Amino acid sequence: MNMKLQGLTLAVATALSVSTFSAQAAVNGADARSVAMGGTGVASASYLTASFYNPALVAHYDQTDDFGVLLPAVGVSIHDPDDLNQKVEDFQDVNDELETAINNSGGSPVSDSLVNEWKAALMAMDEGKLKADISIGAAVAVPNRYLSMSLFTQAQIVSLAQANIDPDDLAGVDGSNPPDLDNLQSDVLGIAGGIVDVGLTMGKSFELPTVSLPEQKVSVGISPKIQQLIAVSFQNTVSQFDNSDFEFENEYQDDTAFNLDIGLAYQPIPTVTVGFSGRNLLKQELETNTPDSPAGQPGKFTSKTLLVEPQYTLGAAYSNSWFTAAADVDLAEQKYFKEFDLATQYARLGMELNGWDWVQFRAGYSLSLTDAAEDTMSAGIGLSPFGVVAVDLALQYGQDNNYGAALQFGFTM
Repeated sequence: MNMKLQGLTLAVATALSVSTFSAQAAVNGADARSVAMGGTGVASASYLTASFYNPALVAHYDQTDDFGVLLPAVGVSIHDPDDLNQKVEDFQDVNDELETAINNSGGSPVSDSLVNEWKAALMAMDEGKLKADISIGAAVAVPNRYLSMSLFTQAQIVSLAQANIDPDDLAGVDGSNPPDLDNLQSDVLGIAGGIVDVGLTMGKSFELPTVSLPEQKVSVGISPKIQQLIAVSFQNTVSQFDNSDFEFENEYQDDTAFNLDIGLAYQPIPTVTVGFSGRNLLKQELETNTPDSPAGQPGKFTSKTLLVEPQYTLGAAYSNSWFTAAADVDLAEQKYFKEFDLATQYARLGMELNGWDWVQFRAGYSLSLTDAAEDTMSAGIGLSPFGVVAVDLALQYGQDNNYGAALQFGFTM
């Protein structure tokens, strides 16, 4: 029984580890600078990270910029709002204690208080969720006045673990009628979806001088991309879970499709930018595998559906040589799986202090507009000696066990 219950812990942990099978609702932001600035980027991203936020910004560069490489940008976040990981550990402890008491009872009743403690620990896990995200990105950009371009790739993985407690495991259970620990019907669901993009961003700026706004310009951008979707689902009763449930080589489903990002940026003056982006304009869906249902319960477990829906964001930024302030807002909720009410939408604020292009200090705040996520605070630092090599680090924190971190390396010339 102990080995089988370890599967429950593994299932919860898999909300993080399952994402390694392919390399996504990632930390707030696709690169460390953005993460530190609350996830902003639609009007404040650099030409090197424009592909992740707003394709039009690939055309925003300094006259000294000729070439840039981002390799890689990595972000990880974990959100355990129901403290599921700790509740699983608590349940395992009391379950082991109850199993020992039953084995030593010789058929006599066991302690009612111990059984009640076991029931409370089992019920405490019901519908508990743990969510984890990973984002990995890389880009090679060549800005110029004719047509700025950036070849990019990005992998986003979102994963979820959920415990579902069956009332039959609790019915009529007491000291004289202890639970059958080898045949519990409560189950654990784990699901993960990955989106891997490979594309080319193209952008160009157009000067629109007027008497009142002589430096006014508009930039447009587009990112056609090949998109691979990967989805996997595993589910089993607590009593039947074992390590074989985590062998995904023959379980996951995948599909390849074409998708498109677009972007606009307007600068009335050089220090002010208003941006709009539309990402994943072509809706995609991918159904996971169907986990095997328990014997005698056909159809108990079903497949789930990964969603990739259009995402529209509006942003504004002010930036000069030493200070940047930015704000973004998602114009619609983003849903990840069709069968779950897990949807996120944020309003984001961020700022950056730049010290002589050698060191940058950043801070940000993400305000959640849905009940599925919490507000987060973030901070970070960047080191860019000689303005050529850059290393950026960001940390993110929110209530209810919400943690994130991001790191990236870049080279520009």
